[in-house]
Parts: sequence; structure tokens; C-alpha cells
Amino acid sequence: MMPDQDDFWDELLTYVEAHSVIPVVGPELVIVDHDVRREPYHQLLARELAARLKLGDPDQAATLDQVVGAYLAKPGSRRQSVYRELGDIAGKLPVNIPEPLLQLAGISDLNLYVSFCTDNFLAQAINAERFGGRAETRELSFNPSEPGDLPDGSRDVPLVYGLYGRISVLPKYVVAEEDELEWVTALQIPEKRPERLFDELGRNHLLFLGCRFPDWLARFILRTAKNSKLSAERGFYEYLIDADAKSNTPLVAFLTKFSRETQVLPLDPVSFVAELAQRWQERRGSGTAARAPEPGPMPETMPPGSLFISYASEDRPAALRLATELQAAGLPVWLDRQQLDWGSDYTARIRLAIQQCALFVPLLSRTAEKRTGFFRKEWAWASERNLDFTGSSLSFLCPLVIDDTPAITSAEIPPAFKTVQIEQAPDGSLLPRQSQAIINAFNAMRDRLTGKG
Repeated sequence: MMPDQDDFWDELLTYVEAHSVIPVVGPELVIVDHDVRREPYHQLLARELAARLKLGDPDQAATLDQVVGAYLAKPGSRRQSVYRELGDIAGKLPVNIPEPLLQLAGISDLNLYVSFCTDNFLAQAINAERFGGRAETRELSFNPSEPGDLPDGSRDVPLVYGLYGRISVLPKYVVAEEDELEWVTALQIPEKRPERLFDELGRNHLLFLGCRFPDWLARFILRTAKNSKLSAERGFYEYLIDADAKSNTPLVAFLTKFSRETQVLPLDPVSFVAELAQRWQERRGSGTAARAPEPGPMPETMPPGSLFISYASEDRPAALRLATELQAAGLPVWLDRQQLDWGSDYTARIRLAIQQCALFVPLLSRTAEKRTGFFRKEWAWASERNLDFTGSSLSFLCPLVIDDTPAITSAEIPPAFKTVQIEQAPDGSLLPRQSQAIINAFNAMRDRLTGKG
């Protein structure tokens, strides 16, 4: 059941680096410390809920399903009380972000996550690891009465989709096995099924971490996620990481016979994530690399007359470093930190920003050269606006090469960018003369736009 270790890690990490792995996170990965005790968060919630509902001292390993069942068996019990109390508990418990989630969030090649947890620790972890704690990760969740899908278009910003809803004082999330049945059943109804989400699941490798489902539910979820008959080969794997997996269990025996693309690995998910993060860092050669500096706060909508930085999502660290340097030089810098492409409103907002900015700074790289993305629309709109300054002494375009891209000879770089001076700014770092040149170009353009020059 366990493949060769080196071959397995090489295979998985290759898929991760190709942005073709979606982690599917379960409650067993959410390990928290509370009152000198380390345990799964769902067990802590179960114990606290039992106390609130005056059920006595439950077993240490009691589940939320068991606590809820015991409460509903009492005369006069009300199901709404469960949600109200549980939502209040979750909002007040002083619990740090679980370390396994921070380790998983630090793997920047992962951008879409599916969660069977009802907490928002995973989004918090991504925000802490990638955005200095700012709430920039997109969170969506499913419930049968209000089905929701992934937004249409590109998804460069990290996104966490909660298949079991999000914990609150309202009954919009899974708290007991009966809810699981309702949620999974709703996923089969065409009008409620999040099609774009399952399209993504069907064309990527799935890494199940800490998802300890009952046998029947595991089969059902795998079939739903795979989006096809289990025995049908689709060219993508499901990796189930479960410390209790044994080759003689009915589930493993079933998958061995009928789902050859499903690998069940008898490994502890917490230890597995730690090793995955370590191996990923080692392959990148960045285990001790400094994190990119973070620029100061920026409004969601660009103020007119700002300096606009355009970049491919993979070049985000360089963009942040550049923004920090230019802000320190006193320039009003703006970049789209979320990089969405989810509707006409967003497209109109970015296009207007390019029409109103004082200077357009595109980051050119090997990555940007090889791929498509929303940034190419930005490049096209900027090239179009640059025509307004034909024959003038003003510089609207200020392209920067952040690696060894041959910008002048590359057929993938817009011709308009090659008509101006292209500077080298390795990893987004500027020389003093380059900073001053950008300041001078910005001031000249701003003066003209404001009628001062």
C-alpha cells in the first residue's frame, strides 16, 4: 500500500509545483493547544458544547455528533440551541492557528483548498503566511439552502471552499452525521451542485489530509470528487493520508480493486504535512530565504494619479518588494493584491485604474513570458493608453525585468514596452538611480495630468 518513499515524494512534489494538487483538509489536521492540552479542535468544541448544554462530563474523545445526539435526546431540547451555543463558543475560544495549517499554507504552489472543517483556521493560516495577517484569502462555503460555486474566471488569489459550511450561530453548517447526509445528498442535485468546483477537483490531483470519514461516506465523497466512475482512469490521483488505514479494511480493499488511481497511505497527516512543507522548501532552495517585504496599506480601488504595478501572480514577492521600495521613496503606489478576474465589475475597475494612473510599471519575467493571465489584459490596456503620449517627452510605461528574461528579443513582450528604456530590477530591487528615474517620470506625468506642467 505504501509506495517507494523517494518516488512518491518526487511524484507528489512535481504535481504540487505544477499547481495541479488540491489539498482536501479534514478535522484531524486541525490540532490546537488549549489549557495545556493538545487535541483536535472538534473534540475541544464537543467538550465545551457539552458543558454549555449541561450534559455532564463527556468522554475525552467524544465527537460533536455524540454530544448533539445526547442533547437532542433530552426532552425539551431545541436544535437551534446547538448552533447558537457552538457559534458563540467558536467565537470566544482563545486558540492559536494550528501549526499544520500554517505549514500547509506556506506552500505557495497551492492556491485552491477544499475543507471539511467548519472553522476558518485555514484561511487565517494562509493570510498569516502570505499576507502578513491581512484578510486577503477568499472564503466560500456550501450549504443546501444557499448553494454557491467558485467564481468564474482566473483564481490567482488563494481560495478556501468549505464543503461543510462555516460555523456560526445559524444552522448553515455540518454539526452532526445527519447534517453530513443532507450536505452530501445536496451535492448530487444539479441545481445545487457547485459545478466549477467539481470541475477543478476532476482535473487535479487530490490530497486528502485528516479526513477520517465513515466507510460509506468516504466512498461517496471520493466518487463525488472524482466526478466519474471510480474505476474510470482520468490521469489524476487521490492521495488519502490516514494513520489508521490498514490493507485489510473494507474501504482499502474496495479502493484497491476498483479505484487504481486512489492511493491510501498509512501516515499521520500532521507529520505528513510537516514533511511535505520541508521537502517543498528544500526543492525550492528557499528554506532560509527571507520573506518578501510588505508594502503599507492600499485601498481596494486605486486613487487616480497613482503608480500602477502590474505583475503575474507568481511574481508577487518581487512586486511587493518593489512596492515597498517605491512607497519608501514617497510615491503613491498601487497594485492589485488579490488579482481577481471574476466579473465585469472587476475588469472595469482595473481598466479604469490604468486609464487614471500616472505611471504603469509592468514586471517582466520568465514566468510572465510563458503564461497567459489577467495581467496581459493590463499590458494591452496600458499599451493602448501609451499612444496618448506619442511624440511627447512623458514616460507612461516603465517596464522592469526582474530576472534574466530577454525582453527586447522576446516575442511575448508587447512592442510598446520595447519602445522605452527597460531596466533590470532583480527580484524587484532597484538601484538608487533607477528609483530616482521612476520618481522623475512619475512627477512629470503627474504634473501634466494635474495641469501643472
